Amino acid sequence: MDADPTYLGPGTYGLLWPVLGGLLLLALLVWAGLIYLSTRPPEEPRRAPMPPDAVTRIRQAALGRIDEVEQHVHSGGLSARGGHHELSLVVRGFAAEVAGLDADRMTAADLRARGPEHLARLIEEYYPRQFGAAESEPPTIDASARAAREVVSGWT
Repeated sequence: MDADPTYLGPGTYGLLWPVLGGLLLLALLVWAGLIYLSTRPPEEPRRAPMPPDAVTRIRQAALGRIDEVEQHVHSGGLSARGGHHELSLVVRGFAAEVAGLDADRMTAADLRARGPEHLARLIEEYYPRQFGAAESEPPTIDASARAAREVVSGWT
């Protein structure tokens, strides 16, 4: 029997098409992974608790700084508004250092949402004295310093 001249037999596939298909599947998987990772909420970093002696040292430094600010306002070296700015910085810095809270960059709304309630109340109390239309009176620095001391002293 003679071979049929129209019959060509099975063809061979080139290597190009399977490689391109595999690369396309790999690209789709990478793209899906990137989409998944980019839409996940960020995880809160976990910090180990500070040793009590370190917290005590930081607390004493903050309380000393509060006393300095209060005395500076009473001596006339700093305005009451500037004193409230400084007290806010001291308390926010204390919270940032002790709790790892990014309090020095947080607004009052952020503090209400993610921070301790007593810190949020104190910062909200300082806002009108820091940013109000009229300069706050020097006697208000006594109450503000007392409130700052309460927050720093009562921090656990």
